[in-house]
Amino acid sequence: MSTAAARLRDPEYQNAVEQYAAAMKLFGQQKFERAKPLLEKVCALPYRELAERAAMHLNTCNSRLDHQAGKPQTPEEFYHHAIVKLNVAQYQDAEELLAKALRGGAKGAHVSYALACLRAQTSDPDAALVHLKEAIRLDPHCRMLARQDRDFEPLMEDPRFTEVLYPEAGD
Repeated sequence: MSTAAARLRDPEYQNAVEQYAAAMKLFGQQKFERAKPLLEKVCALPYRELAERAAMHLNTCNSRLDHQAGKPQTPEEFYHHAIVKLNVAQYQDAEELLAKALRGGAKGAHVSYALACLRAQTSDPDAALVHLKEAIRLDPHCRMLARQDRDFEPLMEDPRFTEVLYPEAGD
């Protein structure tokens, strides 16, 4: 009797195949967190060809779970991810993340300042000035930051921007 035939009669091998099949069903449904432990069990079994296939899918599960773990969950995480997107000029993504942060309850000078930067970069000077004024009201230090921030370059020639940054000059 061949080795393959002997394995087909082996209840442990059949159990391993069933575990692998169950893991692959979950994998196909993108339920990686549930597929992972089944694949780990199959990898630990002495059936090399099955373990190799399971290991390949286990690597994919781990990769997908690591990627999902990097997704923001809290308002502050949405804010931080938005700043990253803003810094690489991915304005649509930054706007969506800031909107999620706001819906989640994020507030404060840092959020208003980020919105001001976003609006300045997306050619909406009126909204940029509204958000910048709010940021400065909440934290006067934002005025000094804005004076040095290149995100506000599109507003440098706008007299309203100068009035916000240098109110003492108007006195």
